[in-house]
Amino acid sequence: MKSCFLLVAAFLLWPSFSSQNVCEEPDEIDFGEIVSTEKVKYLENDRVQYRCNPGYVLEGPEWIQCKEQEWTPHPPKCLAPCRITRQQLAAKNLFAFGGQRKTRFIQSNHSLQFQCNEGYVLVDPSVRNCVDGYMELPLCISERGQNCSGPPRTENGDISTLSEKQYRSGSSVEFRCQKYYAMEGQNRSFCDNGTWTKVPICLDPCMIPKAELERQKIEVKDGMDASENTFVQRGHSIELTCKTGYVLAANASQSASVIHCNGTPPVIPNCEEITCNSPRVLNGSFRPTKIYIP
Repeated sequence: MKSCFLLVAAFLLWPSFSSQNVCEEPDEIDFGEIVSTEKVKYLENDRVQYRCNPGYVLEGPEWIQCKEQEWTPHPPKCLAPCRITRQQLAAKNLFAFGGQRKTRFIQSNHSLQFQCNEGYVLVDPSVRNCVDGYMELPLCISERGQNCSGPPRTENGDISTLSEKQYRSGSSVEFRCQKYYAMEGQNRSFCDNGTWTKVPICLDPCMIPKAELERQKIEVKDGMDASENTFVQRGHSIELTCKTGYVLAANASQSASVIHCNGTPPVIPNCEEITCNSPRVLNGSFRPTKIYIP
């Protein structure tokens, strides 16, 4: 009777055991296919291979593996090529470098260098990359267009080239941002038939007030004692550390924190003083003494 019961139990539990460590069918990918042998069931450690259609570029792993009922890593993606036509080049007064003007495909993550028709000036960069089917073509500006008046201005930036009253079409001026400001966009603006192209933007830095550092008992790591506020350029980071005898209030095991400037007001961490519980003296007492370490 007992053996009969065990046989029935094993039969009922068999489906659950057999489904363990089995992966679902691997995902299909756009513009690609699975080239490894197809299986009815994919078990632990089974592998699958992907391949992209001609002209497409594989981004991610070529192989994925069944691990604990999941495919790892995630399936790849097939990046599309860019198609540049003869008509697009002619409309923008462009040639591929070497004087070629013909329809072509450029694989993703590959680049192509351009040049303009004679009498036109190319707005840098001349080399453009294909990114998953998209390539931004450069601008060609006619040297025979209308002149431009005085150069444009950008807030918190200055013109680094010689300033003139009139600029010929195709000419340009260069910009630089003031101290601590970060430039977004091209550093040059061109005169295009009487109108200036887009000027760069100088992004505000992040300011860390000295009074705030003092109040939170924190200072710039490896930095000199600042007599004024601390500025961090956009996209850059700065490391702050608690003063001697203090640790981060949010994490007592650490005394340093990294502040990244991303355009929002930085949050200065708070440091708290390191304290110890009163010692227990058997059959005696103690006199507390506070020592300051410079």
